[in-house]
Amino acid sequence: MSRFPLSIPIRTAIAGIGGFGACHHDVHKALEKSGKARVVSTCDPALSRLEEICLRHDFAERKISTYDDFDTMLAAHAGEIDLGVVATPIQCHASMHEAFVRNGSACYLEKPPTLDPEELKRMLEVEKDAVMATNVGFSLIFAPERLALKRRMIAGEFGRLKRLSFLGLTSRAPAYFARSNWAGKLLLYDNLLLDSCLGNAMSHYLNAMLLFGNQQELHGWGRPRAMDCELYRANPIEGTDTIFARGQLDNGVEFRVAASHACSQQALTEEILEFEDATITIRSACEVEITRPGHAVETESHQPAHLVPGMEIYLQYLLGKVPRPSQTLEDCRGFVETNALFYLAAGKIHQVPTGSLSQAASDEPIVLSEVEPAGRKLLLEGLLPSEAGYPWAAPGGTATIASLPRLRNIIEDMAGTLV
Repeated sequence: MSRFPLSIPIRTAIAGIGGFGACHHDVHKALEKSGKARVVSTCDPALSRLEEICLRHDFAERKISTYDDFDTMLAAHAGEIDLGVVATPIQCHASMHEAFVRNGSACYLEKPPTLDPEELKRMLEVEKDAVMATNVGFSLIFAPERLALKRRMIAGEFGRLKRLSFLGLTSRAPAYFARSNWAGKLLLYDNLLLDSCLGNAMSHYLNAMLLFGNQQELHGWGRPRAMDCELYRANPIEGTDTIFARGQLDNGVEFRVAASHACSQQALTEEILEFEDATITIRSACEVEITRPGHAVETESHQPAHLVPGMEIYLQYLLGKVPRPSQTLEDCRGFVETNALFYLAAGKIHQVPTGSLSQAASDEPIVLSEVEPAGRKLLLEGLLPSEAGYPWAAPGGTATIASLPRLRNIIEDMAGTLV
């Protein structure tokens, strides 16, 4: 049985029509056909410019009320919303999450919930009054194949976990950073935003790394203890588009991370888990290779975890069929802290010299020279780019989790500067 009164199909309001909101409308249109959910209303401040999306999703025929203001939508449908979906820019997440909670609705919150540790604390206070736990929409972590792999880790099949590594290169053209007033920003309207390659586009992988980093609980996430980091800026943005970091989790597990949007690869991702008795490599999110001395190499390929199964798991939770969401707000502490430590440890963002950058055309991605070799050197040898002697590199710094209260001061110093 469900733990709070629901209508069947589950009545849903979606905040967001354009951008990633369109993906949620795709999912809910399919859920509606299966009788699992029904979209009651949706909103977007750019509603007048989104006619094509509204027509494509048959809003009129499906009797979906549309609004250009979130508060107006919520007031008009008070008592009619079982589930609120927040698929809006990061800076809107906290206030919309609170509004759905106060309305008595469950909430599916797109990733990341926030990148400000203080704001996350405030959201967790609000969450205490939630009728059902909020689900944060990170992908990868609910894939059954990944959870099965973690069960094997917890059982001790591979020995002690020693190190986690991630290399992520996903190119982004200038239009990506010009698509909104918040893209690539550190601050927006005096709020900490911290949009970056690992804070947003590749945040799924950083979050998944922390899930594997906790070897005690299936649904447990590691939290950071200390970090060395170098941040770089290849594109003309306020924030960082390239991150190199190494550090330790609170359980002593080492991690190494290299990620960039200033590259030619459309999508290159490698996750490496080094145990005492095995090495597990996951390429392109779902190509798994396990190597162990004395064993044949074990390989597995599975379907990537997309939005549909993630939403269906949350609906099952609302109906009382599974005990918890895939990821709660509380589960996000390690991710938000790790992202904050990138800035605290680096202390500054280095502007890459133009001589180390290339661009095939004005609408093509800006590419940082040797970014992939620099990332692989970090993963294999533990050397940050400045230590490896790359001509574009400059030293960053070190920080521990105790530095977290200094985050705002560090970000305010960084904002708008080119170092």
